Amino acid sequence: MLPTLRKALFETLYRNRYLYRFASTVPFAGQWRTWQRLVLSRIQGQHVLELGCGLGDLLADMLGAGYTCQAVEHSPEMVSAARDTLRKRHVGTSGLIVQGLAQALPFGDASFDAVVSTFPSEYIFDPDTIAEVARVLRPGGRLIVVLGSQLLPVGALQPVLVLLQLLVYGPRKRSAPTRGRQQQNIIGEEFVTDVLPDAEFGRLIPLERFNLRRRSERIRSSRWEVYITIGEKLQ
Repeated sequence: MLPTLRKALFETLYRNRYLYRFASTVPFAGQWRTWQRLVLSRIQGQHVLELGCGLGDLLADMLGAGYTCQAVEHSPEMVSAARDTLRKRHVGTSGLIVQGLAQALPFGDASFDAVVSTFPSEYIFDPDTIAEVARVLRPGGRLIVVLGSQLLPVGALQPVLVLLQLLVYGPRKRSAPTRGRQQQNIIGEEFVTDVLPDAEFGRLIPLERFNLRRRSERIRSSRWEVYITIGEKLQ
């Protein structure tokens, strides 16, 4: 799919919570929420900022896990949806979610231990975004980006969904793991985490330019792969 067409599709989703829910569930075989929650085991510290909270599901997860959280979301429709999610799940308050831009965060310097973003749009590649992330992170803090995912062609349904993902996102390059393999379990799902020092994904996020040390991880189960880029603020 052409980038301009893909951008228009995503902008349409951000304006309708019901389309967004459908698009983040059915085409991904119901795994979207599992992939979002991969963030939880990578957070260090207590104070967390989410960029682009969407429907607010991960934000509610983090609040429920005891983290002190705030969120910035550009879409007014998603701000409203996320506030509804917090209310329905009885966590946090509506004031934790502010409408704004990742390129101009309304928070003081060194305010957060972690900044998280799951399946972000092009704003994550903007140097102004990463400059703001570096500014609000405390020394040793982490930017954690769930950058993308890929269903594997297993079973009866997933090959069809794999083709759909290929049409929307295009083919993904594969990187061979060289170190750091870990076997883990989350929500009943066995998966392996590989550290990929020379990963192609996430290279357009200008981490080093803003004194953030890069770490690239590929998490693989029997049904999917997820790609995570982490930037740790140097002391």
